Amino acid sequence: MNIRNDRYSAPDNRLDPTFSPLMPYEPAARKRKWLTGVLSMVVPGLGHFYLGLMQRGLFFMLLVVLDIFMITFLANQQNTSAPAVTLFSLCLPVVYFYSLFDALQLTDRLNRYAELLQMAGTAWEGEYPASLQRMMKGTNLGILLIVTGCLVFLVSKKPDWFSFLYNMMGSLIGSCVLILAGLAMFVLDTRKNK
Repeated sequence: MNIRNDRYSAPDNRLDPTFSPLMPYEPAARKRKWLTGVLSMVVPGLGHFYLGLMQRGLFFMLLVVLDIFMITFLANQQNTSAPAVTLFSLCLPVVYFYSLFDALQLTDRLNRYAELLQMAGTAWEGEYPASLQRMMKGTNLGILLIVTGCLVFLVSKKPDWFSFLYNMMGSLIGSCVLILAGLAMFVLDTRKNK
């Protein structure tokens, strides 16, 4: 049986010294930083989708949607406190630019990791470094979904205790949340520097 060696038949790589049966596929293409930036500018989290970090991208998208939801909800209330609307309005550009810069940094990190794998001659097995694996875990996304669901429930049903708590202690709870977040960041930073 004579098989023609043209474009329709499989190439015979057994004689090629650079051929490795462990790496049958082409190495993954480098991710373009400009494309990641443009996608992240259009919709926060879309650049993460391009990088293959779906959960992280969805996390940023949900943060933006939750923030816009809270701004419109608070703005449509009759006796809205201006600091609450201002706080959520200022959170929107923070989330937007953090998503943009995070996607750009992750592009460099993923490209560097792919280059190191190519230089080492090992195959890409779909595993990211441990630091990237920690970022992609679904716990952050799960927590955000739970918080979003609780807020939507509380806002749509408007139980009496929630209205009372919001009207009487809204600014007090907000300041306590900010103080606790600052303390948590301080403790985490001091542990990291030790």
